Amino acid sequence: MCIARILWAALALALSAGCNGHGSAARKPKLSETHRLLAVDLLKKKNPDGAIEELVKALKYNPDNRKAHLTMGQVLFLQGVHAMNFVERTQCLKGQAAADQRNTANERFRRAADHLRKSLTESDDTEKKTARSNTLNYLANIALHFKRYDEAIELSNKALNNILYAARFHSLGTRGWAYFKKGNLDKAASDLRQALFHQPRFCVGRYRLAKVYYAKKQYPQAIAELTKVVNDKACTFQDPHHLLGLAYSKTKQSEQARAHFDKCVALNPRSCVGAECRRYAKLIGQAP
Repeated sequence: MCIARILWAALALALSAGCNGHGSAARKPKLSETHRLLAVDLLKKKNPDGAIEELVKALKYNPDNRKAHLTMGQVLFLQGVHAMNFVERTQCLKGQAAADQRNTANERFRRAADHLRKSLTESDDTEKKTARSNTLNYLANIALHFKRYDEAIELSNKALNNILYAARFHSLGTRGWAYFKKGNLDKAASDLRQALFHQPRFCVGRYRLAKVYYAKKQYPQAIAELTKVVNDKACTFQDPHHLLGLAYSKTKQSEQARAHFDKCVALNPRSCVGAECRRYAKLIGQAP
């Protein structure tokens, strides 16, 4: 799903920023930083497991290395995202296999949150304030995962308090989705529209805005937003086709609905979304 690519991109940007580490003279801050830099290099080479090994060493030599905590938190967060995607998107796991995978994801997210909190620091420096806002957005997404929606909103508010936060569309999208999960569709739509104002090619944000319109039974608006998503070559995940199929079904446009359900299946027939699309396509084919 493209959200994973967004998070990898955010991680790549953060690797050269972050927060300043600090350590006492009794510790080995220089050696700690050497291991952190090795971890950064391994991440660039797409070796997260090796990076984690180096970050463990970095924190052993200086438990107060904020940059190492930040990078560790980001890597563990992405591992949690991938673990959750494996349950429903890479495949469609059921029963104990799904439960085990979700437990793995939960463990990664909890560890990520611990490290991310340890990386937070107050500063008037613009770069550090931006890094803090990015970190707060990671924490807000973890709160979302655990269905702590009020906490996600509060963390997003703190991130957005930084008026120089260039990637504020991320936190607006996170807060909007938290409002959606709480059932406040008006606030959800407002935040998601603002996110798209700041970044019109925010695939996940536009898809989520369409979800809000669909929930409000505003099917033409949902179709309009989803059409923009599926026409963007950078947005390759299945969910927009699934929702487009449902929206076209609601407006009695069976041919268009079937076409999007079929496209959804073609993108990944093994996922849970793919299975749902296959079921709806079959139902349309059976309709008189």
